[in-house]
Amino acid sequence: MILLLEAAIKIALVIVIGLIAVVIFHRRPAALRHWMLTTAIVVSLATPLMIILAPSWSLPVETTSGVTRNSPIAPRDSRSDARIGITATIQSATTSRTIRQTGVNPAVILVAIWIIGVAVNLAGLSVGLWRLRRTAVRATIVHDGPWAETARTLSERLGLRRPVRLLQSDEPALLMTWGLFTPKVLLPIGASSWHADRIRVVLAHELAHVQRGDWIVQIGSELLRSACWFNPLVWLASSRVRFEGERACDDAVVNLGVGGGEYAEHLLDLARQFGRARHHAFPAVAIVPRPTSLERRVTAMLNVHIDRNPVSRVSRLATLAVLLAAALPIALFAQNRFWTISGSIVDPSNAVLPGVTVVAIDTTRGARHQVETNRTGRFEIVGLPDGAYLLEAGVPGFATYRQKLTLDGQDVNREITLQVGTLEETISVTRGGAPPSFDGQRWGSPRPATCGPSEAAPATGSIRIGGQIRQPRKIRHVSPVYPEGTTPGLVRMEAIIGIDGLVQETKVTNDAPPALAQAAVDAVRQWEFDPTLLNCLAIPVTMTVTIDFN
Repeated sequence: MILLLEAAIKIALVIVIGLIAVVIFHRRPAALRHWMLTTAIVVSLATPLMIILAPSWSLPVETTSGVTRNSPIAPRDSRSDARIGITATIQSATTSRTIRQTGVNPAVILVAIWIIGVAVNLAGLSVGLWRLRRTAVRATIVHDGPWAETARTLSERLGLRRPVRLLQSDEPALLMTWGLFTPKVLLPIGASSWHADRIRVVLAHELAHVQRGDWIVQIGSELLRSACWFNPLVWLASSRVRFEGERACDDAVVNLGVGGGEYAEHLLDLARQFGRARHHAFPAVAIVPRPTSLERRVTAMLNVHIDRNPVSRVSRLATLAVLLAAALPIALFAQNRFWTISGSIVDPSNAVLPGVTVVAIDTTRGARHQVETNRTGRFEIVGLPDGAYLLEAGVPGFATYRQKLTLDGQDVNREITLQVGTLEETISVTRGGAPPSFDGQRWGSPRPATCGPSEAAPATGSIRIGGQIRQPRKIRHVSPVYPEGTTPGLVRMEAIIGIDGLVQETKVTNDAPPALAQAAVDAVRQWEFDPTLLNCLAIPVTMTVTIDFN
């Protein structure tokens, strides 16, 4: 959706430049104005491709998004032993998956409407091309006669190298030109009886379309209009490029020696002869004027002061360079592509976690973008430019999460599960020191492995809110015994406290003297705790212990 909106805005700006150029050069030849609009249309058609392929430019602007406050979470038990602190580790899912959305996404609706509009317009263009092909198959090829002889003469004067095929249909009001490699001029059924002057004027106009390549320009404008059917500026440019192409061919006829007054009479006669029979259903070019442009074309033919010169190669290159210098920076300006980091955060029981602070740190610019998860555990950080980021998240009772991300061409979605924190305890053992009087004694009765109604996880409708942690409390402590004949040292270990509060596993994590390590393990295995509860369910937790023998 962002790329579509970016392309639409840039195409509109390029078209505006072309239309402004047409207004500025309204006194110059129609061929020049047509060339300006053609350049704008070509750049507009190439804009989506340039957006995708162009390198991104980053602006060194630091911004910090505000913190979004959401519904508060239930209070957590903050009681703990003075020597025990709780930290947390976050474990994120290794793969991203689509998050279920509530309601209808407006962006999806807009994209669907745009696709429908494009399909309808492209279907109309396809039907028109099919009708052209069917008409050409049913028509008769004109090999000789005044039409063929005049076509050969004018082709030589105009320097046409592509063979032009003359076709005569069985319709009384079809006169048009189309085709790229093998151009075709379709004549009405009564064209063989036309006067030689009329034949010369009509063929001069139609062959001027072939020489200038107006049909392929019209097809390009139709494609652009199909893609940007919602933009009135594109419709205006498409109509104007067709009108300026007809004016340029009118000027080409006059430059071949046909008087302006004579040519105007032929235009009026053709308009009366063809009446209201229009060529709207055919994507082709024709001399027959439309009612909206007839008066302006006739007036232009009668104005002897109008510049009718064709566009020289130098003028084409100069105009192309100027328009590209103005339009290409707009089309290539793809530096501020913005993306979104979103997702949801739950606890190990798959209950949602509101109030989790989530921060995306732009490591290149130093900007911090911070939000909080809402009552459903979802977060969304929008408006992030391309670059490298450090995603952090944290909430009391759970740990600070750090993950490196790179935003480059797509949004990022994460589902994160916060694990219950790790206990930390540090104790000191002195050689020959007497253990405390309470050593080995229980400090109190263990609390039950269930919680009361006030500690239960609240629920909102079908949403189960989690994060309710009852931290463990040590109820029995045993100090390590300093082994005789050993030197001072430090023992670090990890232990698992089971759902019954007993130490189940121990593992020494540093290179400690064996005697000190064994003394530490023997003591820690005798420790006892209240069960750790998560949403009223007992869970095992990890504890890190540091014992300093000094």
